[in-house]
Amino acid sequence: MPDFRTIARAGLVLVALSAAQAVAAEPTARVSGGDIAVRSGPGLRYQQIGRLADGATVTLDYCTHSGRWCLVTDTGWVDASYLVGWAAKIEASPPDFDGFGW
Repeated sequence: MPDFRTIARAGLVLVALSAAQAVAAEPTARVSGGDIAVRSGPGLRYQQIGRLADGATVTLDYCTHSGRWCLVTDTGWVDASYLVGWAAKIEASPPDFDGFGW
């Protein structure tokens, strides 16, 4: 029969593995509030390059420091107020962002 230390170690390993999986999860969000514009940069001054459908689930790369705009993986920038999810919990874009290729 295993002793208490063996059981405790196994429990700690399971907790560590669960935490590692949670950290490795990709930040996703859901579009809420209608079909939204996708832009080439974080702001209305950037060209609209597409649209995302209401209810779509997207993966996020970055959000601006203000949390106003988020970069959707392989898509473009969207107004974060239309996203429900991790928008406020991910790394922010560089403060000197000036479009793709920085």
